[in-house]
Amino acid sequence: MNALDLSRLPVTKEAEVVVCGGGTAGVFAAIACAHLGKDTLLIEQFGSLGGTATNGLVTPLMSVHIPGNPQCSYLYNLLQEKLLALGAGNAGGTAFDPLMLRYALEQMCVEAGVRLLYHTFIPEVIREGDTVTAVVIANKAGLSLVKGKIFIDATGDGDISVRAGAEYNKGNPETGKNQPMSLRYIIDGIDMHALAECFAQEAERTGISKNAGVWNDGKEMYADCCRGANVTLTKLFEEAVEAGDLTVEDHIYWQAFGMPGRYGSIAFNCPEFFENIDGTDPDDLSISQVKGKEAIVRQLAFYKKYMKGFEKAYIAEIAPMVGVRESREIVTDHVLTAENILGKQKFADMISQSNYPIDIHGKQLTNRYLIEPADDGKPWYEIPFRSLIVKGLDNLLVVGRCIGAEFIAEASVRVQPTARSTGEAAGIGAALALAGNKSIREVDGADVRAIMIENGANFA
Repeated sequence: MNALDLSRLPVTKEAEVVVCGGGTAGVFAAIACAHLGKDTLLIEQFGSLGGTATNGLVTPLMSVHIPGNPQCSYLYNLLQEKLLALGAGNAGGTAFDPLMLRYALEQMCVEAGVRLLYHTFIPEVIREGDTVTAVVIANKAGLSLVKGKIFIDATGDGDISVRAGAEYNKGNPETGKNQPMSLRYIIDGIDMHALAECFAQEAERTGISKNAGVWNDGKEMYADCCRGANVTLTKLFEEAVEAGDLTVEDHIYWQAFGMPGRYGSIAFNCPEFFENIDGTDPDDLSISQVKGKEAIVRQLAFYKKYMKGFEKAYIAEIAPMVGVRESREIVTDHVLTAENILGKQKFADMISQSNYPIDIHGKQLTNRYLIEPADDGKPWYEIPFRSLIVKGLDNLLVVGRCIGAEFIAEASVRVQPTARSTGEAAGIGAALALAGNKSIREVDGADVRAIMIENGANFA
């Protein structure tokens, strides 16, 4: 059999801007670009949008730890309006229902005129010189090409950039290992008042009232119990591990959150995995799904045996997408370093701001808050537009957790507010490049930021 010449595949789609990946960053990129009148195609492997936030069930939205919690995104405001109207968000803009977020993001794309292509993978990239000319897509119709003028890599793992030949870093430089992965899940049918009573009884029994609460008449809750911490549920977990009802790994990292509009439901940020954690390895992803489901069933049995309120509870959803915290970091025109983050560095072409902690998961959790005041009295760091421009390529931008950032820096920038703002900035930048008939490197990040602010984005 002759080798397949991918460049001779039929062209089935064309667009001015092709966004590869419909996660948080990709959706914001596509909508922002379409709002500026550019023909935008969004390609997504699942049948819904939102990526880690929705198909990975990662809720709630983290704060950027800057006074006022500025989101550096005008689309955040539009999305918040939709979620509140659906009863699927909270007033602070942090909590959301992942299932309704899928719907809200899709409606925003439809309203903006973004063309959606679901259930489609991108196995290869066509490159001529320093320009990406097309991506190869694979779906029920077979293999074909999608051509574009500018491409945005929103795959989360930098798949498009790597297949186009871009340089990248991956894993902790000291160990070579990636951050742990998780498989999240939702349990419904919980009696929240009984659970509140359970938490209160544990607090009385242990003398510790910390990190386990139900409030607002059972509509809101939060709890965590990570091994080594001294919190309300620590003794309960230790007893379950000793009895063989939980494993040590179950206790290393455990978190639970309530969700707006989902009374009696809890989203769990676990189980977490510490081996086979390469988010770009299909075998590791498969192992995480299998081992994750085993752990989830075990944890439900633990709740039913040890906690009031779970008598009639059941597993409502297991994330179809493994939660990947870190895989590849693409080399861009500016790569954010630990010094940039810890030194609260500012940039003229800034398009995002954050003070989120350096949050490195593992059997020993590192969670370093960046609260030391900078010399300029502005205790936050900034992300420049140049950290979205893939080094060595003229028409490729990268957004989300795999932007240009070293391992330690990525541990801070990887959260959803940053993913949203980098996506929005990339979409605007692509539109400006097309409108001015210039390369993405000729786009001034200050101009991108000005449009974001003009449309309603808040910066510190």
